[in-house]
Amino acid sequence: MPAAHNRVDFQGGNAMTTAGWLKRFMAWLIDMHVSMVFLVLAYLGSGWAYDTFDATAALWLSIVFYVIWYAVGFYNRCIYMGLYGHSWGRHLVGMNLVDERTGKPIGILRAFMRENSHFLDWGMLGMGFLLPVWDPKRQTVADKIVHTVTVEGPVPGAPFVLAGAAGGRRPAAA
Repeated sequence: MPAAHNRVDFQGGNAMTTAGWLKRFMAWLIDMHVSMVFLVLAYLGSGWAYDTFDATAALWLSIVFYVIWYAVGFYNRCIYMGLYGHSWGRHLVGMNLVDERTGKPIGILRAFMRENSHFLDWGMLGMGFLLPVWDPKRQTVADKIVHTVTVEGPVPGAPFVLAGAAGGRRPAAA
């Protein structure tokens, strides 16, 4: 059984185990590599377009792939994580981002605010990202600002959606 400081209690009496730093890092790596594909395509595609056509075609192709890169990242880290409690990487490693008071997904706006608050984690020379190693709730600075925690396992009652599947509800834990 996990130590008491690795659990967070929510309103309504639910308690969940907070996710460790290594698991969070693995999810982040997955998320970054998914969106990084479009940066590589922008780089390779613009070079190909410049050699084949002209600089204008290369510029437009780069812009298209950069917009796709940003849109995929925004969808994954703000919309999907805000509505369902996890990004694609978090889903694969089995953890969720939830409100530290209610235990529910945080919504698109707060997910966007959290992503933009990470500049403080970077501003501390990256030390903000190491804070979950010793913090009792395993939160980064961005998590503390928007009152979120990362927990292990599915969120009770949160929508469960697979790509291309109709959304449903997870059965409540017994």
